[in-house]
Amino acid sequence: MQRSNPSYARPFLLLSALALILVACTPSKTPAPTTETAAAPITCAAAANFTGPGPAPVPTIIDSSCAAIPYSPGELNNSGQQKADVFGWLSFVSLNWPANPSTCAPNPRASILTDATNPTWLTYLSDDAVYNAGPPAPWCGGSTGSNGVKARLMASESSYSPAVKKILAAHPEVHLVLLHNAKGHELVSTLHLLRATVSDPMKSILQSTNLPLVDQNGRFVRYSISLNKDEYDYIVAKKLNTVPGQRAISNIDFPMGSSPSTVGAIEIKAAWKVLGPGDNPSRFFTQQAIVYNNAEGAPSPGPNPVTVGLVGLHIAHKAKGQSTWTWSTFEQVDNDTKSFFNPNCTPVGSPSCKANTPTATSKSNELSPSGKPLNAPVQVVPYLKPTNPGLNSSFQSLLAGTPFQYYQLIGTQWSTGAIGTAPQFLGASVQETFVPFSSSGPYSCIGCHSFATAQPVTKKSDMSFIVSAPLVN
Repeated sequence: MQRSNPSYARPFLLLSALALILVACTPSKTPAPTTETAAAPITCAAAANFTGPGPAPVPTIIDSSCAAIPYSPGELNNSGQQKADVFGWLSFVSLNWPANPSTCAPNPRASILTDATNPTWLTYLSDDAVYNAGPPAPWCGGSTGSNGVKARLMASESSYSPAVKKILAAHPEVHLVLLHNAKGHELVSTLHLLRATVSDPMKSILQSTNLPLVDQNGRFVRYSISLNKDEYDYIVAKKLNTVPGQRAISNIDFPMGSSPSTVGAIEIKAAWKVLGPGDNPSRFFTQQAIVYNNAEGAPSPGPNPVTVGLVGLHIAHKAKGQSTWTWSTFEQVDNDTKSFFNPNCTPVGSPSCKANTPTATSKSNELSPSGKPLNAPVQVVPYLKPTNPGLNSSFQSLLAGTPFQYYQLIGTQWSTGAIGTAPQFLGASVQETFVPFSSSGPYSCIGCHSFATAQPVTKKSDMSFIVSAPLVN
């Protein structure tokens, strides 16, 4: 009998064993359960309420908590700039959140992503409606039945000329009247009216902020100031819109943020340009507005009302722990590449092509009777770059689909005893265009506003220049 050859059987056995091993190791078609979960979104509330020592979390979602105006930037130490900048962006989002017209406060049931036409800050009263020859206008329309943005408009109705009132009657869609063609225009007018004397630093500030800025279409930039209810209530209670009230108070000390219901005094200073040739309205927060042409208050020649776009926004906030306030500066992203800058400006070397050089005087009219621009554009070149470009990109992405995606934070200035003022310099190219820039200042919000005094009593006014606004007609 022939014996089997083990050399042939061994490979067969090995292959069989290998096949069994492969079958046993083949994964099941049913996936094994996993304990991993998607990261939870970071809300505006989580960012606003962060109290840790490190950088603040950056929101990854726009939700109803973004409607809450933050009152504290948290503890600002060596990582304070990132926290301060997050605080600035949270303020920008909440103040541009759709307003509840009956309270002039952010409406958490609405969303900035679906309604970018009715921001909360534009329902706040203007300084013109608070500092005037009579009592301050009631907050949010009072019991007149007018509220929201309409209340702000009607609060200054008595000061409008017959020509402006006629335009308003024909255009009920208009909610904005812009009469200041220089950031410091009304303060200078008041000081002249009261024959007030000012310090040398103040003279420099007034000179540089009382000049019109001309855009590339030859139109003046217009400026407006708004104040929130915490500041309004303090002014009314202390009668700071009157000379007796200013004399009676021992120390002007606006309320500091302490809770969600007491966010602290806020002043909002906006810069607007008339949109025209070359401007894309979808890249601006826009309003229909009536604009003035000259110091006499005549409505501008040509079309009126006009579409204006927001080009700059200062948010001054006496937040918790910030006795010298926080100062956040936002600009529209096209300011220094298109709206106020011409890379092909000619003739090269001429005054009109020199960076940040005035091209019009404070008494200059904007347009001829036929509507033709009378002044050369100003070549605006920013002195500063944004302190946190990555943070800007994050919030711009969150606001995609709204005009607010085309705005950037230049920086938020803050101060503590240990750190001092940070950043050292801060300003906006369309609001401090002609303020000189040097290593010794005064290109600094805190540095500039430290000179603020009430007029005509000349007491220190807690960083606020609007206490020096007109007290008489």
